[in-house]
Amino acid sequence: MNLKGKVVIITGASSGIGAETAKLFSSHGALVTAVGRDEVRLTQVADICEAFHGNRPLCVRVDLTEDGGCEEVVKKTVETYKKIDVLVNCAGKTIVSSLFENSMETFDDLVSLNLRVPYKLCQLCVPYLKLTKGNVVNVFGNKGVHRPGFLLSAILTSALQSFTVSGARDLSCEGIRMNAVRPGVTRTHYLANFNVDEDLMDLTYNEIAKAQPQVINEPEDVAKMILFLAGYEHPNLTGNNLCLDGGATSC
Repeated sequence: MNLKGKVVIITGASSGIGAETAKLFSSHGALVTAVGRDEVRLTQVADICEAFHGNRPLCVRVDLTEDGGCEEVVKKTVETYKKIDVLVNCAGKTIVSSLFENSMETFDDLVSLNLRVPYKLCQLCVPYLKLTKGNVVNVFGNKGVHRPGFLLSAILTSALQSFTVSGARDLSCEGIRMNAVRPGVTRTHYLANFNVDEDLMDLTYNEIAKAQPQVINEPEDVAKMILFLAGYEHPNLTGNNLCLDGGATSC
């Protein structure tokens, strides 16, 4: 796959899957816009890309849920690189709570980041993706699929699945592809959102690995699948929701 010189926007690039995706694309010669809210971590990712791969990503520290956030990302990318080839929607979050516990504020927050942001970024990038015959990769998990306590995640997962399939059909007439990667349990700092310390996180992932070793992903594993979908330029590779969960979703 020849990604040298391709311009790639990656959201959620300050940690976890997004950070590893930025590093991997940089190693293949892509020109990356790394988007996130943590400026320190974004800088660390950019430093690694520059040190090991010779090209420093454009870092955009922004809250994508705020007015003008998505527009800022696209504007700075086009000003710097003059085009857009790939959009990777990797930013997102989830919570553990039931229908009886969720407030409408929580509902709105999750919908804004997990659904509205990728939809809006896609809209903003389409005029540029039409020119490059580029593509979009959405990244969201299988959390909430028939599991108690993950109602909002289940709702958003279904919405993003439909967005990917229907979006691919809408965009195919313009030569733009859209696919999704759906990782299962991945060894990231996700549990830190629930105030779980490093030692307990390691213990949790190790116990999961013992029970079902095929299900645990490393962030690098997911990044490789994102790279494949973005870089394999076959017009029929579109509208796919590819799971990396060891068959957990089908159980």
